[in-house]
Amino acid sequence: MSPVSIRPPGAATLMHVAIFCPDVDESIRFYREGLGFSRTYEWTKTYTATGQTVYQGRGVYIELEGETYLELFPGEVRTDGPVHHIGLAVSNVDELYARSLAAGGRPFAFEDWSGEPTTVTLDGDPEMEVRVAFVQGPAGELIELYEQYSPVVTREP
Repeated sequence: MSPVSIRPPGAATLMHVAIFCPDVDESIRFYREGLGFSRTYEWTKTYTATGQTVYQGRGVYIELEGETYLELFPGEVRTDGPVHHIGLAVSNVDELYARSLAAGGRPFAFEDWSGEPTTVTLDGDPEMEVRVAFVQGPAGELIELYEQYSPVVTREP
């Protein structure tokens, strides 16, 4: 019998973002102490139903909320990938920013902005106010801390 997806039919949702980490344990510590994510799932081998090994080595899911995860793999940070940052919805940007820095994260600045916590407005319809900050994790990953003050109102085209 074939496995059945637990996802209902329809639009996809984010399940995970994978990050190569020079030190997986340091990244786990950072995400636990700095951002408060404690639940993990670890594995050392991925294989098919016929027993073919697809991946052998350490893998870690860090549960962000519900069924969304960061996936950590040992390895050098790649600079040729298309991912710019990981956006994490948080309840208090200022608190998590401070905790992230205390846990070894680094501030990340843009040209005209230090990356420190600030409230911004997105000028869509309707306008949306959010508080954001950017930090770099121990593997060099760029993390946006995102505190939402008004809902995202999506529409069909």
